[in-house]
Amino acid sequence: MKQPTIAEIDRKEDRKARRRSKRFPFMLMSPFFVLTGLFVIVPILIMFVMSFTDMGLTLEWNFIGFKTYARLFADPALKTIILRTFIFVILGTICSVLSSIFITVITTFYLDTIYRKENAGIIFRIIWLLPSLTPSVVYAFIWNYVFGPTDYHLMNIVRSWFGLEPITWFALYPQQILFLAVVITSASSSIILFSAAVRQIPLHIIQAARVDGASPLYICRKIVLPYLRWPITQKTLWSVLIYFCTYEIIFLLTKGGPAGKTTTFAYYVYQNAFNLKKFGMGAALAVVLVAMSALLGLLVLRVFKVNEQLQDPRMDI
Repeated sequence: MKQPTIAEIDRKEDRKARRRSKRFPFMLMSPFFVLTGLFVIVPILIMFVMSFTDMGLTLEWNFIGFKTYARLFADPALKTIILRTFIFVILGTICSVLSSIFITVITTFYLDTIYRKENAGIIFRIIWLLPSLTPSVVYAFIWNYVFGPTDYHLMNIVRSWFGLEPITWFALYPQQILFLAVVITSASSSIILFSAAVRQIPLHIIQAARVDGASPLYICRKIVLPYLRWPITQKTLWSVLIYFCTYEIIFLLTKGGPAGKTTTFAYYVYQNAFNLKKFGMGAALAVVLVAMSALLGLLVLRVFKVNEQLQDPRMDI
């Protein structure tokens, strides 16, 4: 029997080492895959199957096919809720992205870079971060205190200074108050992303532009904003998904009222699944919600031409 040569043994050992090196990353990631499968993939599959049932409080799996979806789209209130949700998502995303850019340009570019007042910029950013760091219950409590209906709530105290009677703010302006509360939180959470992006701009480029006589506004428009293209894309996509799924602040502030004026699609899912105990209908609504979020997310990626951005050099933050 022919004995293997040293070269053959070395080649075998090399192949074994390469196989081990290829398996090692998957071994490290295996807990992630297991946990994701158990707590994300499996629940999604269960929800999808549940959407074809009329499961209620008794938790019986009575399969009725697409009748749940037929009932869903026959609901006369659904069109209004979908329209309200899309308006909420689109306007909220636009306002949060624009306000994030504005705050970042003022604090990080003008105060820190142009006027060298870094302490002022840092203090403002810390204050602006507070809404996103505050727990939802506490955040809602603050808004309830500001716009509550009695003489002891902040806005009615201000009205009393001018001799005006207290009003029920949440009854008169529920959509405006809710929109403002959500936009402030969303814009607050992105200040770190945008500030980090501005700080990655090479300082010598800005200095050279100033030496050439460029104004701060011109530098902002021609240098800063192009550098923010990738963070703006990330923030827009994230905002679309977050606004579609927003329900807890609605629950804490208005509970979808008055008269359903602040009921969005996500909160409608919650109402059917947990208030009315229509788990089959809630699952079907959740499937539709995921589909709408995915379609709008793909539209955002198409509008911002993400494929081109991935090919171009960009800032890593």
